[in-house]
Amino acid sequence: MSSRRAPEPAWVNERLEHKRRLAQVGEPFAFLAAGAQLHRRAGIMSASARTGEAVMPRSALAVLALVAFTLFPPPAAAEEIRLHVDASEVARKVIHVREVIPAQSESLTLHYPKWIPGRHRPVGQIANVTEFRAAASGKALTWKRDDADPFTVAVAVPDGAKEIEVTFDLLLAAGAEGGAQFMTVASPKLLMLNWNDVLMYPKLDAPRAAPLEELTFTPAVTLPAGWVCGTALPAKGTSGGVTTFGSVPLGTLVDSPLLAGEHVREVPLDGANGKHRVFIACDSAAGLDAPEATLAAWKRLPGEAEKLFGPAKPYTNYTFLLGLSNHIPRAGIEHHQSSDNRLAELALVKAGERKASATLFPHEFVHSWNGKYRRPADMLKRDYQQPQQTRLLWVYEGLTNYLGWLLAVRSGLYTPDEGRDYLAMTAARMSNVKARGWRPLDDTAAAASTLFDATGAWRSARRSVDFYDEGTLLWLEADVLIRTRTKGAKTLDDFCKAFFGTGTGAPAVERYALDDVLKALNEVAPYDWKGHFARRVEAVAEAPPLDGITSGGWALAYSDKPTDLFTTMEGLAKGVNLSDSVGFSVSADGLVGDTVPNSPAAKAGLAPGMKLIAVNGRRFSPDGLKAAVGATKAGGKLELLAESGDFFKTHALDYKDGLRYPRLDRTAGKPDVLGELMGSKTK
Repeated sequence: MSSRRAPEPAWVNERLEHKRRLAQVGEPFAFLAAGAQLHRRAGIMSASARTGEAVMPRSALAVLALVAFTLFPPPAAAEEIRLHVDASEVARKVIHVREVIPAQSESLTLHYPKWIPGRHRPVGQIANVTEFRAAASGKALTWKRDDADPFTVAVAVPDGAKEIEVTFDLLLAAGAEGGAQFMTVASPKLLMLNWNDVLMYPKLDAPRAAPLEELTFTPAVTLPAGWVCGTALPAKGTSGGVTTFGSVPLGTLVDSPLLAGEHVREVPLDGANGKHRVFIACDSAAGLDAPEATLAAWKRLPGEAEKLFGPAKPYTNYTFLLGLSNHIPRAGIEHHQSSDNRLAELALVKAGERKASATLFPHEFVHSWNGKYRRPADMLKRDYQQPQQTRLLWVYEGLTNYLGWLLAVRSGLYTPDEGRDYLAMTAARMSNVKARGWRPLDDTAAAASTLFDATGAWRSARRSVDFYDEGTLLWLEADVLIRTRTKGAKTLDDFCKAFFGTGTGAPAVERYALDDVLKALNEVAPYDWKGHFARRVEAVAEAPPLDGITSGGWALAYSDKPTDLFTTMEGLAKGVNLSDSVGFSVSADGLVGDTVPNSPAAKAGLAPGMKLIAVNGRRFSPDGLKAAVGATKAGGKLELLAESGDFFKTHALDYKDGLRYPRLDRTAGKPDVLGELMGSKTK
């Protein structure tokens, strides 16, 4: 763990002076009706005749300009790139793109965005870009892909050409497969559009070296008839079914996803003229009906965040974009003034789905402070082609994961019992990661680009993106340590206010190095923080950091009955999680997902990818497997017939401890520091 401060890049010194230059554009949260009235009923807007709502013609498309801002102010004489995204055929998974780019030389080098902030790995969908063509004055131009970089193409520009027209199609993933790396996703009823998937940008020659702020785009979008959209972009209006937005720098455009759909709802979180709201698009009108308790918790979230970070905010307004569909991958992606959140169609209606996603909004909201406003220096790049160095993800994501959990409890998205159950599951899961004996936590952060898309198989032996879950435990420990060392006078909240709470009320970027984090912690509570984190982050350790739980007045324990939260999570995973007992997980149809090294299952020869056929001579079923494991405590045997390829084998497990599920038990005689830190700060 190096505490040496990273050298300041010249382009950062020259260009990232956002605090003094940020422009605030337009009236926030304005509705543009383009000559038509936007019909409302019970806060739900829909183009479905079946729900009794008016069907709006495309020419009357109402656009919700949720937040108007400019993150990177363009130079006064910038030549604009005109971008039109035609999503009218999104139901068949095709988006048509047209760009008009000013011509400046004999050759135009175009980049397709590859490393997108917040994704921590290359995710550009270049493989799904088809029908690529370039033209000048209607005449086709030749182009050639770079041999070393498939995300880059060179276009031959003829003499006298003033602008180049580039067209291509983006093919979307069919269904929910492909994972969260697919940033632009759609169902027949909604679209989550990430602009980096639907544009190419010209390479800039020195001294113009910062395309994120020097390249200016004027975007426009065509949506299916009657759809309504929400975005953080400043909207200008709608004409002929095309909605045009104000000119923004490339960095602002990519930072401003757009959610659109047939069934939508807007939920103000702090009054009609407030700064926070949720914009929802769902595959059905029924899925928009969130219970009052959830709405109340959402409305408490901004206030709890203000108590955590202080009144200074790193945004002008903030919108949670929430797409609800069974046909898009689940995801959460952070942005300065919005977040791209995706859940199942009935995630707001079903209690289990709500609990499983309780930390989603808080986590992405925290990123506006940690990850967007304050960002590790090595993750701040001049364009979208440069690889990011991600070794500080245990701060970027780990601290955010802890604070997201904390805000979920404080706002009421979790009850205190559920908050403790979450910690118990996290502690148990990290205890089962035996790869910690050879792989330190910061290596998972440095290798994040290889781990995000790795399968769940062999996770315990390999590690995964553990800087999230282990980061929760790591920063809980830091919070409890500050409280105990200062006898309750200071908390991690004080660190958050000092380190993150310096925003100017508009988007900006302030870089940080590890030294900055350590210095701020020492100012709150003097301690050997450098050595503390070196032992936990750089060094290998057989056990995860559980001192936050134990010093917080609780202890990780196990019982033969799962908590409600464990049962909910296991049910949504459609399988059986026996990692804390016999040492493996299995799907409802018998496919072994992962095995814990040196567990009874691993010692008996079970491995990921095998399929269970029978349990103690009887056809496999999830309930039958649980019953057999439970019976081992009374001396019952446990024999599993498994299929591996074309071969079958019976595996006898040497195990006598029955079912084991994690929970937290109160430690007598110790102060309940954990209960104190989870308490609401706004009541």
